[in-house]
Amino acid sequence: MAKKVFDEIQRDIYSRSPIGRAYLEYNDKVGGEPFGFNGAMPVDVLDAVDVKYGGVVGLYHECIKQGKTWEELLDTSGKWDELQEE
Repeated sequence: MAKKVFDEIQRDIYSRSPIGRAYLEYNDKVGGEPFGFNGAMPVDVLDAVDVKYGGVVGLYHECIKQGKTWEELLDTSGKWDELQEE
């Protein structure tokens, strides 16, 4: 997965929270878009993130450990809010 490039100000903003710091590490080692919650997210994905990985920080750490994007780890496209074509 392509790594996102951040300028100094963006990196500073991300580094101000535990989730942001975990994302920066994930992006540096694995690459990819940040994980984001939304109302269309399937309950099983939400449960996996909270129960199996202990939240988003744990999800990023597991991704780093396995060398996978969060989409690969959760076996999803992550595009929960897009309409599916029939």
